[in-house]
Amino acid sequence: MGDNYKTVDQDSNANGDIQSNTSENDNHTNQPRDPHTMGKKINEYQALMSLIKGNIGTGILSMPVVLKYAGLWTGLTMIIISGILSTYLMHVLLRTANAVQSRYNWDRSKMDYAETAFIVLKYGPEKLRKPKGKLKHTVNGFLIVTQIGSCCVYTLFITENIRYFLMSFFPHLTLNVYLVGFIVCLLLIVMNFKSSMRVVTYLSGLANICTALGMILIFIYLFTSGLYSIERFPAITNFNNLLIAFSIVMFSFEGISLVLPIQSKMLDPSGYGSRFGVLTTGMIVVVSMNAAVGFFGFLRFGEQSEGSITLNIPQYPYWFAPVKPLFIIAMFVSYLLQYYVPAQIFSRLMEKLKCHHNASNRQRYIHLKLMRISLVIFSYAAAVLIPRLDLLLSLIGSLAGSTLAFILPASLELIFLWPDRHNVSLFWLKVFTKHMIFISIGLLSCFGGLIATIMQIVDVFHPKSS
Repeated sequence: MGDNYKTVDQDSNANGDIQSNTSENDNHTNQPRDPHTMGKKINEYQALMSLIKGNIGTGILSMPVVLKYAGLWTGLTMIIISGILSTYLMHVLLRTANAVQSRYNWDRSKMDYAETAFIVLKYGPEKLRKPKGKLKHTVNGFLIVTQIGSCCVYTLFITENIRYFLMSFFPHLTLNVYLVGFIVCLLLIVMNFKSSMRVVTYLSGLANICTALGMILIFIYLFTSGLYSIERFPAITNFNNLLIAFSIVMFSFEGISLVLPIQSKMLDPSGYGSRFGVLTTGMIVVVSMNAAVGFFGFLRFGEQSEGSITLNIPQYPYWFAPVKPLFIIAMFVSYLLQYYVPAQIFSRLMEKLKCHHNASNRQRYIHLKLMRISLVIFSYAAAVLIPRLDLLLSLIGSLAGSTLAFILPASLELIFLWPDRHNVSLFWLKVFTKHMIFISIGLLSCFGGLIATIMQIVDVFHPKSS
């Protein structure tokens, strides 16, 4: 596929000069920077660590439940193949962005997911140029859904782990998800009021240590506590469960939004997207860890696998008790990181409201604080409305994960290469057919996964009377 760009990039002015419209270029400068990649330039090792930590969160902890829904071998195969395809499509997005940057001399530091989509349509086929702005907003919308959705997941994750942790030491204590979730909500509101982005960036180092220690303890427990026999579990389940499982996997591989920002922060980005460069190496580690947690976690807990493996890890022996607190600390920091971008976007959108724009400084301050409180309350409301981590993960994965990881990368490269399709060798086989398969998988996961998840939510929380 790399040869395709050698062909179409020969004429750097094939579709016009992007620098001719500075107003649209400047429009991007108001975009909030991704908090995962803020700061000085980074080397390859730092880029690798950023990529890995950006793809390891609540998703990897839910991998055993993927095998519970899909079946042992089907679930394991699904995780590995989905990881391989997601990695390939990350390369597709990176390749498209780099080709756009090279052809139109675009500033690499401004090339993010939404901007790449905007430029591809701006200089793509005539019929697709008009909705270029709408597509950019659509991509940003899916990214916001992902980030706010992640905040909802973190809220529920923290709530459930605190609840399980306390009840394991105080078995007679009755704690419902609504009460604990409300306390977590209040803590998050205070933290979002008091924490600056600089403080949160420093805290991310602590979160990384907590995550690493937590993962080590989980693997120690899995390998020392005994595993069930492989023959005990079915290889495959039913179609609806497969769709839910795939949607959870899609949530786990939503780190595609970090691919371009990480490259833009590198001192030398030349080795980032090479065959065994930072991106490939990082995703090999991520996919391997997802598969290992899923496989061994399911062999240990079987049909009792929860939405997060941390909920299955017991408090005894006592050296496993820190697992939940470690991940609770990590997810508090992750919440603040994910919360930063949508809060910045909504604060910018509020400037378009006359009641806010024309208000006094004190009123504007109050408006912004109310908006930030509302975002936290929304994440709490979503968590208590769907107090099942597996179903909340599946819902967000089907809504945004499939679109960001499968549909858009394939569509963008297809649109970018379309004007020069006659110069691309075997275009209809190597590009069109292949990307239509990716788009079809994404659409099936998006709509099928969404419907299957909603049906499961209805069955769980509103069961039919006998």
